Amino acid sequence: GFFLEPHLPEGLDGEESALQSKRILHACDYESSAKFQDQTVAIVGSSFSGMEIAADVCSTAKRVVHVVSSVPWVIPRYVPCTLDDDSRNSIILPVDLALYRRTKDAPEIPESLLMSPEMCRKRHESLHSMVGKRQEQSPLGIPRNWDEPPMVAISDYYLDLLIQGDIEVVHGRLQGLSQDGATWNVKSPTGQSISLDGIDTLICATGYKTNLDRILHPDIAQTLEYDPKDLFSPMSLCWDTMHPKLPNLFFCGMYRGPYMGVMEQQGRLAAGVLSGRIQLEESVMVGALEESKQIRKQKSRPQFPHFDYVGFMDTLNELQGTDFPTANTKKGDMVGPAFYQSTDEQLVEQELKELEKQLEWGEDGSRIPSIVLSAIIGEWNFDRRIVHFSDNREEHVYGTVKYSRPILDYVLYREDGLYELTPTKTLNVFREYEYQVAGDCLEIYFVEQEERAHLFLSLKFSMKEGDFWVATSDHLCIKDLYKARFELSLDGLTATHLKITYRVKGPTKDYE
Repeated sequence: GFFLEPHLPEGLDGEESALQSKRILHACDYESSAKFQDQTVAIVGSSFSGMEIAADVCSTAKRVVHVVSSVPWVIPRYVPCTLDDDSRNSIILPVDLALYRRTKDAPEIPESLLMSPEMCRKRHESLHSMVGKRQEQSPLGIPRNWDEPPMVAISDYYLDLLIQGDIEVVHGRLQGLSQDGATWNVKSPTGQSISLDGIDTLICATGYKTNLDRILHPDIAQTLEYDPKDLFSPMSLCWDTMHPKLPNLFFCGMYRGPYMGVMEQQGRLAAGVLSGRIQLEESVMVGALEESKQIRKQKSRPQFPHFDYVGFMDTLNELQGTDFPTANTKKGDMVGPAFYQSTDEQLVEQELKELEKQLEWGEDGSRIPSIVLSAIIGEWNFDRRIVHFSDNREEHVYGTVKYSRPILDYVLYREDGLYELTPTKTLNVFREYEYQVAGDCLEIYFVEQEERAHLFLSLKFSMKEGDFWVATSDHLCIKDLYKARFELSLDGLTATHLKITYRVKGPTKDYE
């Protein structure tokens, strides 16, 4: 398979003793954070597993260092997505539905093979609008050259932990161990040498390589132009499926990318050709093989060889000579594998209903609590006005609020402020709450003596009101009714404005 053999950075060649002593691990050997209690851990690699391991190991390691040679856009599993040209009409969708949408009316043929600088910039701009300024203001930063293909990594918590200082980022490429075996050397983008001391364990999230030498005859490997060192595209194949000189050999899923739907299409294509039902012209095969070579030769490689997922699916479907999908064929429509099941209308209808549910959940606010918890991580200035309606008296409290994740399950609210007794006299005040997602609600708990106490509020977000996601909750405390209103505006995944209002009314209380 494509992910058969762990790949280690070149700088680790000859470090057998470190590998045997488990000072060096590959991501495939990572099971949980429990083995790294109180260790200093360095993670190498800036793709999916690198981000997830860095976030996970924070729960036990005393120090986490993340070495990144490139900067991806880091996005969670659910992201804001605009379905029309008005950015204010964004909803929250699973990331695959947000990214795998038609860029034009169907069919998207031919598949886009090479990413032009203009196409790169548009993709960077789209991802930047999705993330907002949150990543830009973090130690990771954002990609610098938008003329090159963007990379994406998916993690719900990485940026949270990075922003609050639990993860240290080192920009550069690992070079190897020092002669005394005590220091890891990293070469920065500017050519400077960076030393990492005191690293107990190095975890390499640096991908995998194929090992088809075990099963392919050397003559076949030569025909395929097979290169086991090429982690991007190790063979020259028509549609990553077949070769015109090897009519009885087919590959399914032997390419790097999000390929569940593609694997099914490749399998059907292979079955059709082997059975004689599908006859492919030689000129078509030769052209497809040349396109494969173009993909392999490009200097600025995208994250995946077939980055145009929808175009690749449409192309494979056309080759089979079957009816083209009739569902979700317009620009902006979301695409799923079931739409290519031309003979199973029930399955297509089922996927359409599932997509409708996803759209409903994206609009009704049920996915906002988890977005909120990440968006508010960091330090805020607050200004609170307390208005007593009974005597028209006003009190003033101001200071800072810090939102942090002591553990991944909840966010701690810590407020340190000054209560203004008179224009010239103030009193130091503080308070703490714990915020936690519970189903489609955001629950807020009192914290007393550094321990979670009883529930204060359970906030349920409704549909957007203008630029704001709004949640409300009523809470009866003995004879006093607390009405809470939580308003949050988002720039992508970045919180730009937060307003919390409490209206309290009871026998002896009447203030806001």
